[in-house]
Amino acid sequence: MGLRGMMFVFFVLAIIGFTAYDFYDKRANYEPVMARVTKVDEQCYMEKKERGILTKTTHTSDLLPCPVAERLVASHPKWAGYAIKMKIEVGYLFTSPVDGKAHAAKRQLSDYPEGHKLGVGDVVEIRASKTNDSKVREL
Repeated sequence: MGLRGMMFVFFVLAIIGFTAYDFYDKRANYEPVMARVTKVDEQCYMEKKERGILTKTTHTSDLLPCPVAERLVASHPKWAGYAIKMKIEVGYLFTSPVDGKAHAAKRQLSDYPEGHKLGVGDVVEIRASKTNDSKVREL
């Protein structure tokens, strides 16, 4: 096996190891709990990637309300060809398995989980740490 083959095997084993550790960490250190959404802040930005022979340049706009970004991309010549990207901040309350008290947390998302929009008052499943009362994973 050549150097390329060994690098490929190492890369595959690293991915398998990371995935196995992540799965173990979620099962051993986190517990599924229900959380109530308290805030959903959705903003968009426009992005365009230009590729040269040796370079790749990314151009982005400031954060805007999503309807404004959609109108600009559709009708303004400066923003023609730009893709619209989302930045979603979701705040929620959950009861920690550590102390049984309510805690607030927030997550930054680039898309809604499973494509379903979230609203204030929705209940979602998250994973709360079994040892740290304010640590969570996943939304």
